[in-house]
Amino acid sequence: MDVNLHHCLEGDKQAWDDFVQRYSGVIYAAVGHVFGSRGAGSTGRTTEDVAQDVFVRLVKDDYRLLRKFEPQRASLETWLTLVARSVAIDCLRKRRLETSGLDPSQIPAAEPTPDGETVPLHLLTARQRLVLTLLFDEDRSVAQAAQMLNVDEQTIRSTKHKALSRLRSHFQSR
Repeated sequence: MDVNLHHCLEGDKQAWDDFVQRYSGVIYAAVGHVFGSRGAGSTGRTTEDVAQDVFVRLVKDDYRLLRKFEPQRASLETWLTLVARSVAIDCLRKRRLETSGLDPSQIPAAEPTPDGETVPLHLLTARQRLVLTLLFDEDRSVAQAAQMLNVDEQTIRSTKHKALSRLRSHFQSR
């Protein structure tokens, strides 16, 4: 283990400052790469915020995470990159769509289909209705819908599949 890292683990402030100075570029690059590759420019969190979260996780609980570093398995740069990418991905997964409360009396009991049938609103989740609206009503591609919702394309395909399965099941049982 690096001598400076050993001093960090013992609480040496100067060693920690040196550590942050030396490895912050690695951490910022890893977080930036995750945000850039996932089209997450508008997550509400900046690369700097998430990089700070990485450093906080490293020192949390008496440097518990940093103590798990094993130099025989990988270089410190590689290990920090993996940690930073994991924190950034966790941040993206925790992101939720903004919602607003509705008065239940304003929600219709069913939504008409083009052929006059009705689809009970409780049959599909809000996300499923949104995905189907984007794909079919607004004629957007899976890639466009994924970008709009800041999710992977596979999430859009899966949500569409589940929604269509529910609709098929509902209408076949009639």
